[in-house]
Amino acid sequence: MTPPSTTWRRIAATFAGCAAAAIVAWLLLPAHKELRVDPARDMPFYSLPFGSNPFTPGEWKTADGGLVNWRGVPPATSCGECHRREFMEWNASMHAISDRDLIYDASVLENVTASHAGLVSGDEKGRWCESCHNPLGTLTGAVTPLPSVQETTALEEGVSCIVCHTATHPEPLAGNGALTSHINDVRRNLHPALMMAAPSRHARDMQARRDAPHMGESGLCGACHTEVRMPEVSGQHPLHFQETYDEWRRSPQAAAGVQCQDCHMARDPAAFIGALKRGERPRREVSHRMPGINYLLADPDLPGGLMHALRGGSPSGINRQFDRAEYHDELRATRGQVLGLLEAAADLAIEAGSGEDGLRLAVEVRNTGAGHALPTGPLDQRHMWLELEVRDAAGEVLHHSGAFDAATGRIDPQAPMWVKHMLDAEGKLDLRHILFDVDRLVYPRKPIPAGGQARIDYTVALPADAVPPYTVQARLWYRLAFEPVLENIASQGMGEVAVVIPPVLMRSAERVLQAPVLAREMSR
Repeated sequence: MTPPSTTWRRIAATFAGCAAAAIVAWLLLPAHKELRVDPARDMPFYSLPFGSNPFTPGEWKTADGGLVNWRGVPPATSCGECHRREFMEWNASMHAISDRDLIYDASVLENVTASHAGLVSGDEKGRWCESCHNPLGTLTGAVTPLPSVQETTALEEGVSCIVCHTATHPEPLAGNGALTSHINDVRRNLHPALMMAAPSRHARDMQARRDAPHMGESGLCGACHTEVRMPEVSGQHPLHFQETYDEWRRSPQAAAGVQCQDCHMARDPAAFIGALKRGERPRREVSHRMPGINYLLADPDLPGGLMHALRGGSPSGINRQFDRAEYHDELRATRGQVLGLLEAAADLAIEAGSGEDGLRLAVEVRNTGAGHALPTGPLDQRHMWLELEVRDAAGEVLHHSGAFDAATGRIDPQAPMWVKHMLDAEGKLDLRHILFDVDRLVYPRKPIPAGGQARIDYTVALPADAVPPYTVQARLWYRLAFEPVLENIASQGMGEVAVVIPPVLMRSAERVLQAPVLAREMSR
């Protein structure tokens, strides 16, 4: 009779042999070519009004030239089984809801259904938007009038792990999702034991930065943070709606080798920027919160559950991998980073002098912390303005401009504002983000480039009874959007969202001016 110890050794050896064979197969065997989806063969009703590229007017490509097989795309929740910290950080980001975001969702539907511009009218035009906001939907062929693709967890997760970690060949100046996806080449849904047994292969498949340097370079981000409306979409001349990558490319940060990921994927972005301002270069420690400027949709304390509605409902993995309290804590951490980025972006300086007509003041807004222009992104909505208040020793207000009305959302029309106006062919201002109908862009005040500054001059008349010293307060405000963009939600039958979008204070400065020294202040 065989001793038990020998039997167990044989079992262990057999198991080890099978495991080794599986690992070797994973390492050596090519990807299954049948993952490729040929629209002509597999999706006969897939609409191609823009030519043979199934992603046009977006700029995506795939390594095999076909669509991605939607049945095998892994959701971020599966990555979260092993990479929990990264998963939770991502889940509280804007990338996780880039397609579910109710404001975006209503706006893209309004563009597709309400705009009559362009040579094509229908869902296909939406690929221009969805290439960046719903990349998996675009890659799998879901953005078509009659899709053969079913909604899955992966397809509702926005810019998820698999999207970035299988993307190559970024073309950031082309924008609109100008990347090549290798999802069909990746061995998916393997047993976690295989991944742990050969982690280096998994790291190569998922493009660890040491194996794929572009994962740490700004071009990867620029492929979507560049937005160019081409004639296929509108039938009109090309227009550059977002130029964040090009702004970075011309910045002092780019010249110094500071990439988008260095700041926006730092564990403490504001502290990292503070160190750069001091001339230091901290060691890079990566987070997947990827904060930008959306302070609104990272605030779980908005009244009436508004944030959850605007984020498109509950997040991936809720009540299975985490509970709502932990999710809210993650959101608050992300919001703290967003506010920290906004505060670190700019500095204010007040200069003062006097003349026969009263106080002569100048406020200089300096873009000292952003590696791109201030503001940046979709500038028909993102806006920044300056408020100035002057009081005398008795507390009397001598001047106040740039005030914000919290009840109506109205900003003093005399306020210096950094924004981009989008006008249609009749010269009508659009504040609803209907990009397909835009004819021209007008800048009342152009964004401040990285490392640049803008100077705003004021003259404040002094009443005869004004008593020095005079207190001058300057405040730089930032707001995510204008109220009319919320009208798209009602227009698309999603309900009314009658709220005033609040601003956040980016920076403030104060000076107390004594009358005898005013004449000397301006020369400093």
